[in-house]
Amino acid sequence: MFKKKLAFVLICLVLIVSACGPSDETTTEGSSGGKAVKLTFTEPARLLSVAPLYVAIEQGYFEKEGIEAEIVSGGGGAQVIASVLSGEAQFAVSGPRSMFTPLDKGEELMAIQSLNSALTYQITLSKQYQKKKNVSKDSSFEERVASLDGATIGTNLVGDSGDVYTRYLMQMHGVDPDTLKTVKLAGDGSKIGGMQEGIVDGGIASPPMGLQAESKDVGEIVINTSEEPMYGNMVWEAVFAKKEYLEKNQETSLKVVRAIGKGMEFTRNNPREAAESIVSYFDGIDVDILEESLIGLKNTFKGYGEMNQEAWDNAQDPLVEFGKLSGVSSKQDTTEDVIWTNSYIEEAFKK
Repeated sequence: MFKKKLAFVLICLVLIVSACGPSDETTTEGSSGGKAVKLTFTEPARLLSVAPLYVAIEQGYFEKEGIEAEIVSGGGGAQVIASVLSGEAQFAVSGPRSMFTPLDKGEELMAIQSLNSALTYQITLSKQYQKKKNVSKDSSFEERVASLDGATIGTNLVGDSGDVYTRYLMQMHGVDPDTLKTVKLAGDGSKIGGMQEGIVDGGIASPPMGLQAESKDVGEIVINTSEEPMYGNMVWEAVFAKKEYLEKNQETSLKVVRAIGKGMEFTRNNPREAAESIVSYFDGIDVDILEESLIGLKNTFKGYGEMNQEAWDNAQDPLVEFGKLSGVSSKQDTTEDVIWTNSYIEEAFKK
């Protein structure tokens, strides 16, 4: 009798241990008594082009999906990849360049959503340099690109995506990209300060840097890179993860896409409310500037983040062309369902 009882107890213990085995997701008790999935998103820096993610958190879209979302910000693309590959973060939100280098090394990553359907970089030129080049935002696009010949421009990191995509833009329009000099000035404030001090002629950054420079009467947004048709259809700030994670956690991944997709829709349709909800993410930036910036980004928050092969090619080609700067040495197969897919968006938002 004792042996039978002992065997029963052992079987129960085995079942309990099996039920509590390792999982790719961490859960915590939700406000409604259910289990909330804790997820970490990693981003290279605090970026307004990623606003739909922040809005999705602040408007409660993740909470409604039973997800407790945390964002780890900073460290650039290298830190983003390290966090995802190590499992410290389940999802990355970053430019496609962050994916290409690890893909080249055999890592299996998959993008499931793009927060922007166009490149969001703006090139702001100082008032002094505009006068020197006799150029303004009212000049023709060709004249504005030509004004970059011989310019010294501040960027977050020499050889970063802003640097590469600007050089490729110059090359497309017959301007020698080697005449461009870039200077490391991380953060919007340092770029604006660099223009004020005459250290640089301008700065490359996504909003709201340009509007901040204009509000201080330091410079003017002379080029929106999305004016270039190639950059107007481009994957930017993609949501991606390890393929293995996505396969094991399909339902959670669908919830992530749905929450962010709703965040995109809300940001597109309610820029003022969106700006007010995320103003705490951007210390020292006036809510009016955030709102105006979000209005300017409205057309990049397209649909629910659907992608296409041409948009991936447009993101990849400049990086390969300037491989010595970007570190991207070979082309990836950009056919759908290889390194990117719309299947999660289609499933999450099916009628």
